[in-house]
Amino acid sequence: MAMLLDGPPSTIGDLSIRDSDLLNVASTEGIDLSAKLQLAATDIGNTVDSMLMSIPPASVGVRQRMPSLRHIAVTQQLKLWHTFSTLRMVYQDVYYSRLNDRYQAKMKMFREEESRALDDLRTVGVGVVFDPLPQALAPSFAMVQSTGSGGTVYVAVSYVNQRGEQGLSSIPVEVDISSGSVATVSLAALADNASGWNLFAGISPDAIYQQNTQALDPLAAVTIAPDALSTGPAPGQGQRANILYPLPRRILRG
Repeated sequence: MAMLLDGPPSTIGDLSIRDSDLLNVASTEGIDLSAKLQLAATDIGNTVDSMLMSIPPASVGVRQRMPSLRHIAVTQQLKLWHTFSTLRMVYQDVYYSRLNDRYQAKMKMFREEESRALDDLRTVGVGVVFDPLPQALAPSFAMVQSTGSGGTVYVAVSYVNQRGEQGLSSIPVEVDISSGSVATVSLAALADNASGWNLFAGISPDAIYQQNTQALDPLAAVTIAPDALSTGPAPGQGQRANILYPLPRRILRG
């Protein structure tokens, strides 16, 4: 799964699965669902950060550092918490704007679901990644003369750490390659703890595949052409948690 700081864990599609009338409500009431997803993610991040700071040091292994927010991976429990938190925010907003009983009922229902999801997360624990990688930034491109026929390709990259773990790939970028040219791809930036990177390319943003067989050197530049793409693995969903940390039921106050 992705890291919590990579962006909202849930999508509008995830919200719609839980509430089939959501898109109609958002359209009618002028609700920006993307903004609500981001707001809920920010609130969840703040809550998780407070919970992590309240973990007694004795509960953390001697060889392990206390996790911070950048170490938190998105698990199914955290994603579900975010989904219900966002839905509760949506109906809370429209209820207090319209004082509509139907909206109030949904607000209360999703608040209860949000609470249950948080309880599940506390019980199971948050997913912690020891050596977290951020989502990669879009790469850099340059055109080189060749005998290629040209065309359009979609390219993304991901960072790889020394453990061989792969972070979330960048958003695919469209690259138009003119006839008689090929494109060279290189990193525009590298995460501090990344030791290499993977290159993904394809003729559709929904069908891109790894072009290298082993992690590339950070300074490497790779040549791609629309008619010479390989079909390796598709991009992954980011790093998996190395361990689960149970969260306290109460946040300690100083």
